[in-house]
Amino acid sequence: MKKRTIGLISALLAVLLLAGCGSVQQAAESIAEAVSGSPFSGARRSPDMVHFDDMEYVRPDLDALRADIAAAGEALDEGVPFLKTRRLLDSCFDDYYSYYTMYTLADIRSCQNLTDEYYAAEYNWCGENYAVVQQLFDELYYTCAASSNAEELEEKYFWEGFREEYSDAESSYYTDLVVELMQEESALIAEYRALSANPTIERDGAEENDLDVLWELEGEEYNEALVQYYEKYNQRFADIFIRLVDVRNRQADVLGFESYEQMQYYFYFERDYTPEQAAGYVADIREYMVPLYKEVMADSPYGQLWYNALSEKELLGIMDTVAGQIGGQVEEAFDFMSDYGLYDVTVSAKKAGMSFQTYLSDYEAPFLFLNPYGDTEDILSFAHEFGHYVDAYANYDAYETIDVAEIFSQAMEYLTLSRLESAMEAEEAENVVRMKLLDTLELYVQQASFAEFESRVYALGAEALSAEVLNELSLELAMEYGYFEEGYEEYYAMSWCDITHFFEMPFYVISYPVSNDIAMQIYALEEEQSGQGLEKFMEILDRDYEYFMDAVSAGGFESPFAPGRVERVAEQMRLHLTAQEKAA
Repeated sequence: MKKRTIGLISALLAVLLLAGCGSVQQAAESIAEAVSGSPFSGARRSPDMVHFDDMEYVRPDLDALRADIAAAGEALDEGVPFLKTRRLLDSCFDDYYSYYTMYTLADIRSCQNLTDEYYAAEYNWCGENYAVVQQLFDELYYTCAASSNAEELEEKYFWEGFREEYSDAESSYYTDLVVELMQEESALIAEYRALSANPTIERDGAEENDLDVLWELEGEEYNEALVQYYEKYNQRFADIFIRLVDVRNRQADVLGFESYEQMQYYFYFERDYTPEQAAGYVADIREYMVPLYKEVMADSPYGQLWYNALSEKELLGIMDTVAGQIGGQVEEAFDFMSDYGLYDVTVSAKKAGMSFQTYLSDYEAPFLFLNPYGDTEDILSFAHEFGHYVDAYANYDAYETIDVAEIFSQAMEYLTLSRLESAMEAEEAENVVRMKLLDTLELYVQQASFAEFESRVYALGAEALSAEVLNELSLELAMEYGYFEEGYEEYYAMSWCDITHFFEMPFYVISYPVSNDIAMQIYALEEEQSGQGLEKFMEILDRDYEYFMDAVSAGGFESPFAPGRVERVAEQMRLHLTAQEKAA
């Protein structure tokens, strides 16, 4: 078993997992798994549950946290009885959960309105201090392992092997230099968010908010405004990104990894597959998925779709019906979310350009954040994040790797498809199905290209990078993977700036195609016999595993890395798309 501190440290990037489909919660999950009496092991919601609008943000008290950790340390040094030590440790972890909850709350509210200076500042403050908090807890773990109560603590409070894992304080990852590098990274992410919050372009002789302008434009006017935005901000985004590459590569070097990519796979995401396996998987996508993608896109399939306007009320109504059709814990999770306002699906130019599910630990409550378009495509985005929501709700946010989490989110999209006809007209439901199948094909191709982009960028190193180098690579990969369109060279060269994952969640993107493979196997079961895929989903939802390949084994799935697997999936995609084309 890896050190739980690895999971704990994985949240130090804070925004890192919040900005995509995961959240800052991974650190809390690791602690929850490690200590007995975890709130995630219960079978009820928090008795302190309130509506989201009534959740009060209070800046965490670091002095109180330090005092509680010091008191626990003194008790451990003095060899006080176990029960008293346990109470003191419980207070420390209560402080941690409170810190994590406030940090998450500040992030949600900052994402709801990027121009809100108060929550932006609070989010940044929490981020800057998070590595310090983790260092304090890391030191506490070593103190516990060295105390006279260590054996009893391992048996009754932590986990088997705890003493051995924390036997040598000199082996701690949390040196002052590592913490300094983590804080430097956090500051750069805050700088990125600030730059993203209020971009402007010139229009009719005046500077206007770019997000507001783009919201109103269509066609060529939209494209011209977008290129103007890129030309103005590309260099500034590149400067931040290159500095992030530098500080992250330095982290990997200090922690003894061969590369930052290896560090992310092992250290942050705790993947049970390697960068080499992922590279082979990406190569297979290039060989088998890209030709299919180019073939399909040659017929302009998106031109055959329509994107009807969809209000917040309509979106929630559709998903309420779908959840009701599924029933059980899925319906229960939706009702809980609705009753306590644990979602934001409003359309707003001021919102962060991302969608995610996160967890408010003190309330034992997931939260769903969507940055919607205001049309039917939002159904798929909502279903994706709601899959994460159901998982977090059902399992009290129990620890899992990102790849496992993405199985549930992507499977929920596929399970939603066959239940849409109960919520909308049959023709509209079929349109969403076609939309999802095209989205799946694009997911494989684009996310694989993004994974290759990151691998090549970090291998080059900051000293070899510039805005020009990044732009050239972005354009090159768009062409090679087939999603480039003639006449839009500037867009495909500079649009890498739009990929939040590159800045906030490095090396996350490979999880999308890898986990989608398992989600598609659930979809195949559902297509074969209605309810069969749902049964498999519920079977793996009630889990006692953490890692991706364990999930593959538990569900009896074929591994995405099995020889010939990508080729077979490409053929399945061809059959699905052909069937949809005939149905249309």
